[in-house]
Amino acid sequence: MSALEKYLDQYAEPESLKLHGFPAGFSHGLVVPMYDEAPCALDPLIKYIDTIDNLLIIVVINRPPSDTNATWAVELLAHPFLLNNPLTWQSSCEGLALYSSDTGGLLIVDRCVTGAPIPIEQGVGLARKIGADILCSLINQRKVTSPWIYNTDADALLPDDYFQQTNHLKKIPKDSQPRAALIFPFRHIFVDDTPKLPTLLYEFSLHYYVAGLHSAASPYAYHTIGSTICVDYLHYAKVRGFPKRSGAEDFYLLNKLAKTGRIDSLISPTIQLQARESVRAPFGTGRAVINLAESIDPLSMPLYNPQCFHYLKFFIEVTHLLTQKPDSLLGVASDLAVRHDYAIDIELIASIAQQFRLQEAIDHCFKHGKTHKTRQRQMTHWFDGFRTLKFIHYLRDNGLPSIDIRYWLEHSDKHNPPYNAVLAILADRISEEDNNNNLLPGDNSLT
Repeated sequence: MSALEKYLDQYAEPESLKLHGFPAGFSHGLVVPMYDEAPCALDPLIKYIDTIDNLLIIVVINRPPSDTNATWAVELLAHPFLLNNPLTWQSSCEGLALYSSDTGGLLIVDRCVTGAPIPIEQGVGLARKIGADILCSLINQRKVTSPWIYNTDADALLPDDYFQQTNHLKKIPKDSQPRAALIFPFRHIFVDDTPKLPTLLYEFSLHYYVAGLHSAASPYAYHTIGSTICVDYLHYAKVRGFPKRSGAEDFYLLNKLAKTGRIDSLISPTIQLQARESVRAPFGTGRAVINLAESIDPLSMPLYNPQCFHYLKFFIEVTHLLTQKPDSLLGVASDLAVRHDYAIDIELIASIAQQFRLQEAIDHCFKHGKTHKTRQRQMTHWFDGFRTLKFIHYLRDNGLPSIDIRYWLEHSDKHNPPYNAVLAILADRISEEDNNNNLLPGDNSLT
């Protein structure tokens, strides 16, 4: 039994097993979870169906048991598209209903009105998993021809050529890893009275962290935002789908996928995320914007100390050297620091190594990896995105305290990472937004 067959048979959600008689002929599939959304949230999706041939959009309407108000979902289900287009397929349990137009279809998965609510601790993760499992099964049945599981959210506006990107991907050399996922670039836009400055600050923090990882040559230097992720269905099955979590499901999915293939960050086209305050998830953009909006001094928002990424780069290099041949951590680290003139506290590196049980990981690599390339790959899988984040947090709590964004604006330039063009643009937007409050430094080096 293949990994795909095993996943669909044993680990996929029940809805993916209720697709008997589902029609074929769809080109691409898009999964959109919806919780407490207005009926107009369907409007952009209808536009995609009208303009993209044979597109299938899977909308998973959901709520937690603690929220008994399903009025929003009832109103959403009365959207003109659903009333004016035929119900062309329905599951036996009536939890899944496909409405088709001449150009595509909208599959409604009801986990809100007639279907069982989603446990609060499983939240958006389960909602995404239900939709992605359905799409994975339909791809396997060749009822959707594209092998990519597109994921987004109700606040995302997709570019016109969004679905064309997977048709124009360059072939990967045979000696390289296959693609497991694609990450689309994003930017926030403002369509209502959502505070601009808090949103821009939070977006800055997202780019700052990824820029820091990139400067450290981390293989996990990519954004982990659910509405920007596109996953190959075979790799999706290999990692057993979205984690059933109320938040960070996107982070943990990509962390697993990175161990099966490449995570490619696209340069274009850009997804526009509508800025809004939200408490749908226990953390993430919506709550972060609320917290920053309530702050007396938003520009005190903490950023990881830039030196954390300097230490991360050094640590990654040390682990690569240690997978070449057995050696002393202190010896390798000291020699590397001298040869490349690294300003590094070797005792702090030793403390991290002990905290993370690095020696055990190295021993495991030599026990199970016959070549340096194999051992290095095993080490990269061990020191993954989650451990990388823990590494940064350890440094933050043990000698490299966070800075605030005001400090970064005063001291950073293109020669001092984290820095890139996106951060510079966001810094200018932040400055423009707050130029009447005199909170930003007068001499901004990023102009």
